[in-house]
Amino acid sequence: MPLLAVRNLSKTFAGQRALAGVDLDVDAGEVHALVGENGSGKSTLIKCLSGYHQPDAGGSVQLSGEPLDLPLTPEAARAAGMAFVHQDLGLVPSMTVMENLAIGRGYATGRGGRVKWRAERARARAVLLRFGHDVPPDVPLRNLAPADQTLVAIVRALQDAEQGGSMLVLDEPTAALPDREAERLFAAVREIAASGVGVIYISHRLHEVFSLADRVTVLRDGRRVLVDDVANLTERQLVRAIVGRDLEDRFVPAPAQTNGDVVLEAKDLRGRRLDGATFAVRAGEIVGVAGLLGSGRSELARIVAGAQAPAGGEIRLGGEPVAFRGPRDAIDAGVVLVPEDRRTQGAFVGLTMAENLTLPSLPDFFRAGRLRHRDDRRVAEELMEEFGIRPNIPGRRFAEFSGGNQQKAVIAKWLHRRPRVAVFDEPGQGVDVGSKAEIYRLVRAAAENGSAVLVVDSDLEELELLCHRVLVLRDGCVAAELEGAGLKRDRILEHVLISQEAAA
Repeated sequence: MPLLAVRNLSKTFAGQRALAGVDLDVDAGEVHALVGENGSGKSTLIKCLSGYHQPDAGGSVQLSGEPLDLPLTPEAARAAGMAFVHQDLGLVPSMTVMENLAIGRGYATGRGGRVKWRAERARARAVLLRFGHDVPPDVPLRNLAPADQTLVAIVRALQDAEQGGSMLVLDEPTAALPDREAERLFAAVREIAASGVGVIYISHRLHEVFSLADRVTVLRDGRRVLVDDVANLTERQLVRAIVGRDLEDRFVPAPAQTNGDVVLEAKDLRGRRLDGATFAVRAGEIVGVAGLLGSGRSELARIVAGAQAPAGGEIRLGGEPVAFRGPRDAIDAGVVLVPEDRRTQGAFVGLTMAENLTLPSLPDFFRAGRLRHRDDRRVAEELMEEFGIRPNIPGRRFAEFSGGNQQKAVIAKWLHRRPRVAVFDEPGQGVDVGSKAEIYRLVRAAAENGSAVLVVDSDLEELELLCHRVLVLRDGCVAAELEGAGLKRDRILEHVLISQEAAA
């Protein structure tokens, strides 16, 4: 008997079927990968199990042989022994790390119900160190980097699973994690599974599936299309199951070399992390930026795009020095940024897709002081068609589109302006293999249209596939520049990890 048995689970949103009679079995001590394209139903299934969504009538869920009453509530799911890490993490930014770890399980209390704060701090520090993370318990969560916030959410779920839980569910847990932290997570997941806990692991990173999971279930269009042992599958077979066809052009061919004029120059650029970065990007060229967390790679993207003021150094655009007072100045100069976090930094999720697509170009739709809604909507429809954003419903809320379509929209609204410089920070993060191939083509198209393209990325395979050159940041400086035969994932990783002493 499986530890978790899901039978005939369905979910409909406003007439649209997100899940259609899905079955899922997870055994005790098993790491079971759940994969599929954005919008395939993975997160919907998990949210039905966690009590966030109410499934349609007719399905059933059993845990440890006992039927669970549907619809579940978050309290009932937790009481049954299920712990979750969702994509939105479920943390409270204004609360401390210690307080976030206590959500759900409660505090240690003494006489009169008073919280034993010293004991709570010790418990929080112990559980953080237990899973290899030295994050200060008293720091407000909002003061932490996105990767550290993700680690807090993961540790909270791991502690619940370790303390009598039976199921651990991780939805894209490594999306914001560098490779070193991801490996720590994998070790913790394996340890939890070895204790008899069942693990559902959702990821778009197929190499994680093959290195971590025992079995895999594939969802497509809300239906289960494959369940098998990972050892029985190749990556090509898994991709075919995910997208429903062979994806021969999943990875675009190597870019042709360019001899365009230098568009973007940075000399001795400094910031909080950057400490004298110097580089140049030509028109039609794609230059990647690699480095460990804290190397300054995302800061470099923000400074170039005017989202952060440099502490020193110089930026030149077309040979002329520029000093952006903010993103608006950079946009007016033709420099745009596709940020790392599309939902909080790249879009207004409560607005419609049309409003998000045309917002940067809104002045173009005013005539005699009035907004011409017909022209605005027409351009939005054209952009959705041109950039493959599905479904082509401009009036639908941005938040209701899948992650891959959201990312294409954030890219589309800027590439529509034909920028001189396009900066992409983690362009393929949290995107399925089908959408990722399309996003690669959009990045390549920006260069082919004459933009100087800068790609900041923790996915080294992405850099190898996309870029003409890759700059490796170490301690805030450009420590290596790779191109040609040297532009391989292993070589990039070697330069990323090598110590400054060894480099000297």
